Amino acid sequence: MLPAPTGEYKVGTRTFSVTDDSRTELLGDKAGQAKRRLFARFYYPVAAESVEGMDQAVVMSETKLKALAKTFHMPIKSDTHFDSFCYQDAKPLGKFPLIIFSHGMGSYAESNHQMCIDLCSNGYNVLAVGHAFESVANEYDDGTVDYMDKTITKRVYDPYLRGTFALLKLMGDKNSSNEEAYAKFKAFQDKYARFIVGRMEERVKDIKFITDEACRRYSDYIDDPDNIGIFGHSIGGATAYYLCMTDDRFKAGMNLDGMLCGNYDGMVMRKPFCQISCDDAINTETKVAINTEAPYYWELFKGMRHQGFSDLKFFIPVKAVTGKMPSDMMHENLCKIGKSFFDKHIKGMDIEVFQPDNEWIQRRR
Repeated sequence: MLPAPTGEYKVGTRTFSVTDDSRTELLGDKAGQAKRRLFARFYYPVAAESVEGMDQAVVMSETKLKALAKTFHMPIKSDTHFDSFCYQDAKPLGKFPLIIFSHGMGSYAESNHQMCIDLCSNGYNVLAVGHAFESVANEYDDGTVDYMDKTITKRVYDPYLRGTFALLKLMGDKNSSNEEAYAKFKAFQDKYARFIVGRMEERVKDIKFITDEACRRYSDYIDDPDNIGIFGHSIGGATAYYLCMTDDRFKAGMNLDGMLCGNYDGMVMRKPFCQISCDDAINTETKVAINTEAPYYWELFKGMRHQGFSDLKFFIPVKAVTGKMPSDMMHENLCKIGKSFFDKHIKGMDIEVFQPDNEWIQRRR
């Protein structure tokens, strides 16, 4: 069974699609022909009595499940997703802070649904963004679907094989300091990963545009549009870091195992940030500890793999894909860290950010 959210509130949900008329699509079969479209799922707190007798919302459609199974070459049945723990178009309860979520490349908007609903149940609005052609499937209000651009996989590193081997060498380096590792990663990025940096810059535009739209649509529910949290998985986490660095609205951010790519020469981080890492990727994420004037929190989840920091940990029980750490333990600790981090730095609560007392998790410096 999937873990139920831990907070006092029930969770409502609704979706919307939006087109950014100022941008022409760069990916997929719409490249150069259409404007950039985005999908979003909005989670918001509701009162328990308001959802009595309501059926739970269907969050994962058959279309998205089939696309996900095709991407990972594994069967993922619809009955794997037992409960969504949220209710379609339930009555909102009131105003709460906003947190944005950005998924990884080749993932989908609800990839971290379990963490989104847990945060929501603890008193946050959460907006999960679907990035067109980087999501396995973006389903829009008009019934149309955009699927992932199949060319992305080979364009991630250029040239692909040489870049992949260079990254593996960087990941295998166990003797560098944070500063040395970041210098090596920066050299790798500049040589092999310009496409990733370019996509992150496009994602920044996605987030800015859809945040403006959400704050307009849901102004009655959002507490303060200039006090927003943000988190993401993989490149979504790198996007969260960049936005905390460059956009005053985003006051605190969290990265779930994303390479901290981007151009940061001469820039200083002045927002609290929380980095979650696994052993494989730690040398690509040392930037969190460099050139910062704000508190940072860096937790190493041992035995984890990159995809395990999403809900795939529950749906694909293959240790080579999602890691050895038990899924319930991963989820519980990740949610406790995230909740306490945003409680402290978005709600302003006088608390300490949760530090697990667990042989699987180690705080880094």
